Amino acid sequence: MTYDNAGEVRSMARAHGFQMRLIPMNNTHHATMEELVIAKELSWMDQYPAVHEPEAEYKT
Repeated sequence: MTYDNAGEVRSMARAHGFQMRLIPMNNTHHATMEELVIAKELSWMDQYPAVHEPEAEYKT
């Protein structure tokens, strides 16, 4: 599934063991933005250069 690249969404996905990748998307105004792809296993997406995993924000 795809979803907005929001901190709350990333935290929830990590808490439940999902993988995430950012993909470029064009909105209705033709502006490029990034959305999250969320699934249990996304290693097959790593072959595409435009796809990357979002940086994690970890508190220590």
